[in-house]
Amino acid sequence: MPPPLRVLLLITELDPGGAEKQLFHLATGLDRSRFDPRVLCLRGFGAVGEALVKAGVPAETLGMKRKWDIGAPFRLKRKLVELKPDILHSFLFHANMLGRLVARRAGVRVVIGSVRVCETRKHHLMWDRLTQGQMDCETCVCEAVREYTERVAGIEAGKLVVVRNGVELPALEGIDRSRPEALFVGRLEPQKDLRTLLAAWPLVRKRVPDARLRIVGKGPQEAELRALGVEGVDWCGFHEDVAPFWRSARALVLPSKWEGLPNVVLEAMSWGLPVVATAVGGSVELVREGKTGYLAAPGEPLTLADRVARVLEDQDMARAMGNAGRELAGSEYTISGMVKANEELYDRLLRQKV
Repeated sequence: MPPPLRVLLLITELDPGGAEKQLFHLATGLDRSRFDPRVLCLRGFGAVGEALVKAGVPAETLGMKRKWDIGAPFRLKRKLVELKPDILHSFLFHANMLGRLVARRAGVRVVIGSVRVCETRKHHLMWDRLTQGQMDCETCVCEAVREYTERVAGIEAGKLVVVRNGVELPALEGIDRSRPEALFVGRLEPQKDLRTLLAAWPLVRKRVPDARLRIVGKGPQEAELRALGVEGVDWCGFHEDVAPFWRSARALVLPSKWEGLPNVVLEAMSWGLPVVATAVGGSVELVREGKTGYLAAPGEPLTLADRVARVLEDQDMARAMGNAGRELAGSEYTISGMVKANEELYDRLLRQKV
């Protein structure tokens, strides 16, 4: 039997986040008889790095102190020459760019990037387009991201492959959704558009007077959002373990301006929650209108308020939607399916190099 193929997973950082969770599941899920995974992050290390080491996956940091560290390309090249990976698979923009810059020069046979959102930053789109010749392939988390990346970033269609995120189905124990409670989980930043949700919330409470909105997360907008003084809102801060919030919420609300395939929606579905989300990115693929939740146009508090109120008003409907979402997540968005899709991609690209 030939030795396992060396796979280096390169990511910007390893603090808890959607991309980091998927990388963890990929690194720990790859068939060790065929693949030998290692993880390298550009800066920091974080809880995900510690979890990887605990799970037996070698992981380390390149030690970048800032985004533009002129010594980083040289350190990465030395590391690639040392490790001799057959495959370099990068996650997030800075890892994508740095990996492409040096991988070929270090003798890496297969170079794969990844796109996780419908990117709006023009300089990110430009650099993705200009460096596409230095990669073999770019994975996209959903069809919406694939189509957008081809059309807007100008990446060749033949280099884009959809590999969906995966999620585990937790045991539904200790569930109490008797209260009309909506939940937001994520960073408090402009992309998530909490301002629209907070503008919608008084309208929700006109129809459901005892409704509560629980906001789990932190971010640069926290102070200004709290200062709005919206009633019926609980600011819960960041929690590494969100399970207690999933158990008590009746619905997840995600009012984003843009998205990829949001892990938070998949997690909500895995917990049997209906989802009210804006019709952006992969949310359109996950939220089946009237079946697993509702969609609203971004930036429209009136529509968002109506959809949230519908779910909070009718506990039986919310339960049925949640069950349908959990079934969808368990059949089409599994971790084993995500790992298998990557393994098949690695095999195919390496065969093309022979």
